[in-house]
Amino acid sequence: MVVKDENGERIRFGRAQKFRLSPKGSEAEAAYTLMVAKARDGEGRAQFDSARSAWSTPLGLTPEDGLFLVEFGQGERTIAEAVRGLDNCATPKEVKVAVERLLECGMLEPVPAAPVEPAAPPRRYW
Repeated sequence: MVVKDENGERIRFGRAQKFRLSPKGSEAEAAYTLMVAKARDGEGRAQFDSARSAWSTPLGLTPEDGLFLVEFGQGERTIAEAVRGLDNCATPKEVKVAVERLLECGMLEPVPAAPVEPAAPPRRYW
């Protein structure tokens, strides 16, 4: 996966890279969850689609992004873990594209790698 940083430099993330919601992403996920709860009282799919569009447009997201925000709201995830969690709702390619889009708009952030502990010095037997 390739994303650009603030200088336009390409950032590559490995397969083991985990992502989590940013504070902005947490707010968007909470608004999406509330929108879904309100839409359940509605008249059907057309009203749900309309509510998703009303939620996503001011945030600069696609209506499908709510699904990805909810998945990453469950905790830190790699792309492969998100694909498994979405269970036939999105292909790996769709999840990867969504993660790139959500990183660019500040809804997701990469989880910093854990610090590597230095190896113990070798034992000397003399």
